[in-house]
Amino acid sequence: MFRRASWLLVALFFGAGHSGVAGETDDAWIRGVFTGKSPRTVVLEETDAWQRASVFAEHAPDSFVLVGSGQSMQPLYAPGTIMVLQRFPFELLERGQTVLYRNQANKVVAHVLVARAHDGWRVAGLNNRGHDMEPVREANLVGVVIAAFQPLPRTQRVQLATLSR
Repeated sequence: MFRRASWLLVALFFGAGHSGVAGETDDAWIRGVFTGKSPRTVVLEETDAWQRASVFAEHAPDSFVLVGSGQSMQPLYAPGTIMVLQRFPFELLERGQTVLYRNQANKVVAHVLVARAHDGWRVAGLNNRGHDMEPVREANLVGVVIAAFQPLPRTQRVQLATLSR
């Protein structure tokens, strides 16, 4: 039986870190795209980010972890974001969720669901001028982002270590 990650689980794992890019990602709308159903990034030390993502995936059914790359989902998800994805029934998808799908070139793409269409879902990257021409369908859906963790950049890690001495 399919279950969504409970809000209690989300609160437990997001409780100790801080959200990613302040300001622009605080709003449900980013660059004209509704992202209100996509989890915001939690910024943590790299080892903590990996540990948090792994534990989150262990507790959410049909979940797995991967690292994002590319610029299309910035500022919501920067390259190197550790994402927890969940296999998700196609009929339960909602506008504003970030999904991973496999395109016709066999590349896995993470973009936001923007509109339901007769042939599937239209998706868009936050840095793209328009939606992707290829729809997301049940057959090419990989999963839905249910948690995201951004490791601190190395320079910030060094600065934090210096400040703690």
